[in-house]
Amino acid sequence: MSTTAEIREAQRAFLGLLERPLVTPATDAALHRQIVQRQQAVTDYARRVGYRIQRVGHAVRLIRVPIDGEVTAPPRPADAPSPRLLSLACRIAACCEEISGAVTLQRLSDMVRDLTAAPGVQLSVYDPDDREQRKQLRDAAAFLAGWGVLRRRTSDERLLDEWTESGAGPGAGYEVDRHALLLMTSPDVLALALNPEPGGDDEQGATRTLRHLRALLETPYLAYADLPAAEADALRMARGLRAGDLSQMTGGTLEARAEGLLLVLDDDEEKPATVADWPKARAADWVALLAADQAGRDGTRQPDGTVHLTNAEVDAVIDYLIDDRGDYMNKPQKGVPGAARRDAETLLTELGLLTVAVDGSWTLAAAAGRYRDPTITFTETGERTR
Repeated sequence: MSTTAEIREAQRAFLGLLERPLVTPATDAALHRQIVQRQQAVTDYARRVGYRIQRVGHAVRLIRVPIDGEVTAPPRPADAPSPRLLSLACRIAACCEEISGAVTLQRLSDMVRDLTAAPGVQLSVYDPDDREQRKQLRDAAAFLAGWGVLRRRTSDERLLDEWTESGAGPGAGYEVDRHALLLMTSPDVLALALNPEPGGDDEQGATRTLRHLRALLETPYLAYADLPAAEADALRMARGLRAGDLSQMTGGTLEARAEGLLLVLDDDEEKPATVADWPKARAADWVALLAADQAGRDGTRQPDGTVHLTNAEVDAVIDYLIDDRGDYMNKPQKGVPGAARRDAETLLTELGLLTVAVDGSWTLAAAAGRYRDPTITFTETGERTR
């Protein structure tokens, strides 16, 4: 029988894989050790939501198998890699298939250039003589290093800067981690991602529990209004069961609100978070927190629990906050037109709490009500706390 400590370690490992789906000893030694030590429990947790754990050598990957042709995903963060960067990262990964051992950034650049210029290859051209494209390739290599496919072997940033600016020199030295590369470029995983099988009405019913668990694990909340009426009623009836499932897998608590459900993780510094760590002690977070609260008060509440504000009403909310709560803002937010609003929109959108329409109007999610009546104080050290 597993001890409480062992169960907690397995939960942390599972949450860590949700946050970082490809793990090697080089990318996160502590998380990798937890996953390997509690692999059976982590594998069981993954199976409960229809995921797979795949291991090649020392590399471990969580595979999010699509359901009904879709993969549940959180809101796209503002700093997410661009399609161009992802395309270059895929090309570098393809070139790494031909490499064993060490390779320089210059060599990778030559290989990507040759790959895109090959007859019959329908890819946008990569020009290594263009400084901007060299920067993009540098960032794509760093992206792969973050996932453990490449391991940086040189530490001299001057070489990297020189190559980026002028194309001279080796750039940087890397070593290819073939275990991580095999997991990233696995043909069966690519097939699932590129050709997911759409489901029918029968599969919708059969996969209902999996879809609900995934939404609660991967997204900020699950709103009843986003589900068909019959499915929403079924979730209300089964929320006790879902709470038990999620507690066993994560150690968290399922919070039931009139508008839906959300997973609240325990305040544990050692536990990786699958959701954004918000709010933090910084001005952008305070602006977003205060804007969500004031918008929830001033906007028009809809039957599904969302709150709507016109573009003019949003401006009025921000102007009021600058005048009344400016102590929590930095100089650009108070002095640069539109800065406070941009910060609030960026963070609240990433958190899945806000949708901004083309006309600038806001639709605040029902879950934003969880942050009502925030209290912000200054500690003795000058730090702000919620």
